[in-house]
Amino acid sequence: MPLTPASTSLAVASIPALFGFAPENSLVLITTLTNDDGSAGTGPLTRIDLTSVTGHADYCVRHFNRQCADLPVSCVTGVVIRTVDEAADSGNSLPLRADVDAVIQQLTEHGFVDVDLVHVPAVAEGARWRSYRDTDRTGVLPDPSTTPAAEAAVAAGHSIAASREALAGRFTPVAESLRARLQPCIADAVESAVIDEHWHLAAHVRLARADAAIRAAARGELPADDADIIDLVATFAVPTFRDALLAVPDHTTHLAAENLVLHLWRHSCDPIAGNLATTIAVYAYLRGDGTVARIALEHTGPEQPLARLLSHLLDLAVAPSKVHDMIRNASADARRTLLSEPVPDQA
Repeated sequence: MPLTPASTSLAVASIPALFGFAPENSLVLITTLTNDDGSAGTGPLTRIDLTSVTGHADYCVRHFNRQCADLPVSCVTGVVIRTVDEAADSGNSLPLRADVDAVIQQLTEHGFVDVDLVHVPAVAEGARWRSYRDTDRTGVLPDPSTTPAAEAAVAAGHSIAASREALAGRFTPVAESLRARLQPCIADAVESAVIDEHWHLAAHVRLARADAAIRAAARGELPADDADIIDLVATFAVPTFRDALLAVPDHTTHLAAENLVLHLWRHSCDPIAGNLATTIAVYAYLRGDGTVARIALEHTGPEQPLARLLSHLLDLAVAPSKVHDMIRNASADARRTLLSEPVPDQA
């Protein structure tokens, strides 16, 4: 089921919405899957820096194959995004042709029979793409902000940044002097939270404060008072409370919880900041934003099992829907355990 020039233009223009930013100097591989009812849908996506593609086509394709070898892939569209000299921009002088030919060959050897790779200088309205396999096959991109993928992303509350660097800029901590002033208080608050997890009434009050903070974040209200920030940092830093707070009702609340914990992260220092970054990554993953999840994971510590597990899920392109029920049930169990009145000792 090969893509038409019009559908290729739409697929390329949808890349910023699918990744949350407009990639540069990248190879993007987009899969089209055949659904059970015969319709087509977008499958796993892969973005690879062009510096990693040169001379390493086999590695790139093996990584891609791990994500979708068992899926009903009908076609693969690869997009090389790289600015070129307009004077040299002809069908026979597309960049990295030898490496792209190697990628096409490797994809074919892995069983992907309907493959096309195109070049586009930038994912922007009016940019022209050209196919590496058929130099006469070309098209012009529509405005990326008007694609159905962009409309769906905005409706779901996803961020679409101008670049990955701009998206990563959200992870900028407050002034070091403020974080240093808060850290002793946060350490004391964490000790109190650890005590609270063993007393169901205290745990109830602490969870109620966190639930209220998430609801406030959904209204765009983030805590400004130092005492509130310290208390909430301590709550999300303790794994049992964190686990109890992972289950939220919908994508909008996932985004609100993510924004709240990111606000808390900005006021924290490691190792607590690393714990909070893991929580941010889980919320982002559950609402389908793999890019933000990966950025958050860059700020976690290597000793965190949940961070390692989430990184593995992202590498395998496991859809959030596959693990949503498991996380929801585990979160509900954690909340029930915290709120359960202990059984009195028998004489």
